[in-house]
Amino acid sequence: MKKMINFKTLGLIALLSINNIVSAQGDPNFRQNQLNVLQLNPAQAGAGVHSEIICYAANQWINMPGAPKTYLTSANFNVLNNFGIGATLMGDQYGPVNMSKGEISLAYHLKLNEKWKFGVGMKMGVTYTTVNLGELTIIDPNDPYMVGTLRSGINWNAGFGGLLYSKRFYLGYAMPNVSKTSFLNHDMTLFVDTKFGHIAYIGGTVPLSEKVDLRPNLVYRQIKGTPLNVEANTIFTFDKKYDFGLTFQYNASVGAIAGMQIRDYLYLGYAYSYPINQLNRVTMQSHEIALRYRILNKCERTTNPRYFI
Repeated sequence: MKKMINFKTLGLIALLSINNIVSAQGDPNFRQNQLNVLQLNPAQAGAGVHSEIICYAANQWINMPGAPKTYLTSANFNVLNNFGIGATLMGDQYGPVNMSKGEISLAYHLKLNEKWKFGVGMKMGVTYTTVNLGELTIIDPNDPYMVGTLRSGINWNAGFGGLLYSKRFYLGYAMPNVSKTSFLNHDMTLFVDTKFGHIAYIGGTVPLSEKVDLRPNLVYRQIKGTPLNVEANTIFTFDKKYDFGLTFQYNASVGAIAGMQIRDYLYLGYAYSYPINQLNRVTMQSHEIALRYRILNKCERTTNPRYFI
């Protein structure tokens, strides 16, 4: 899982733990990657057949104090079939850390031939982060570096990425955060590095029969100061309407994904995760729910809940 809160008893080590908290915070790590494309890569803006709006809520590590909670709304618009615009608003809270983020993504999609396209994208945004140091457990309560609240103020960030895709295959790479977080009331340069690292992913659609499609995807995240983060999802789509699948995150969790195309324009998704590391001593479940609204023409029907693209 993302966001491991490791409270140490010594002041210096506690400061180092803030580095782990904040640097891992570049973007939350959701299970339903097919509904989270703008968080993976700004080049996904406009890559889909339809424009869409998505609302997402995640509640991780239920019953654990300070458990992560994330709420996200994103809009992804296809403009003129070769240009995309995306926007994201997100609130994220875990332990002593609260973060609010807003981003705009722009992408251009070049048609390589009748089957393949290549998209390049960039995003810019702002974040506001606070860390309530009073929630950390320390030995010396008079340590001046461990009292009060760290505030970043408005921090600008940027990212970029590329996407190669066809109707049934996609391959993407992104560096979603190239800037750093600084705090107004403390110089944390030695302890905080919020560059998000790198994301690479691959997946596609494999027709198994007239009514069953297999949709595997693999996502790799490289984040400074955090363990190896590799996630694999395998989703089966039945009758172009019902989705059932499994998700696995290396050394972190296993779970299930389900979804249903309620209307031509409306899709409901749900994911459940069970930790397979030491977290299962204190919590046994995480939940995510998503609602996607696709903008269709009056005479148009969506015949496939296409993922990523």
